[in-house]
Amino acid sequence: MAGPVEAIYRLQSIDAEIDEKRGSLRSIEAELANNEDVLAASEAVRASEETLRELRSRLRSLELDLGGVSGKIAATERALYGGEVTNPKELAGMEQELDYLRRRRTAVEDDTLVLMGEVEAQEEKLQAAQELLSRTEQRWRMAQTEFVKDAEELRSRLATLEAERKETARGVSEGNLAVYESLRRQKGGQAVALLEDGVCQGCRVALPTSLVQRVRRGSELVHCGSCQRVLYSR
Repeated sequence: MAGPVEAIYRLQSIDAEIDEKRGSLRSIEAELANNEDVLAASEAVRASEETLRELRSRLRSLELDLGGVSGKIAATERALYGGEVTNPKELAGMEQELDYLRRRRTAVEDDTLVLMGEVEAQEEKLQAAQELLSRTEQRWRMAQTEFVKDAEELRSRLATLEAERKETARGVSEGNLAVYESLRRQKGGQAVALLEDGVCQGCRVALPTSLVQRVRRGSELVHCGSCQRVLYSR
């Protein structure tokens, strides 16, 4: 049967693994809830689609403008060259209007070509953003599968450890258990420190020979005079 110090040292080992497994489980649960990369990629697609919609809307407006200008040019040319107008002043005004409309058409055509290039470039950006979203979603789904598997393994191990802890705690007296729990809270989880070559491994202080001998007997809880941890000699 394990001595009192060995029992709480074993309890500390179990608690340390429980803490580590719980920390890992919390990290995995956080990752399972984390889809920031997918959200960012989705937002990039949404923004790219919105930009493309705006560019296409502007392109449609230019195309309508171009159609209207071209229609006015055709109407003016018919009136100018059809012989219906004979007044020199009126003919001169129509020629000026025709010249303006042609310059206007050239400007709109140039703007349309530039905008068509922007639309094409934006379509390529949207395709790239959609492909990135697809890859990101695929990676996220694969990671989720792994995370779920790891989480299940951790929960299974935690259940085993908690059963072991319960069984081990039964072998510790109520008083010793209270001392252990108090020191565990005070000392960041390390209530028991190993004694090696007469040195406390919790604070690295060399201890008197008489104290070392008491620790080695293992029949009572002996505290380090420096850090107050319970000492254990294997």
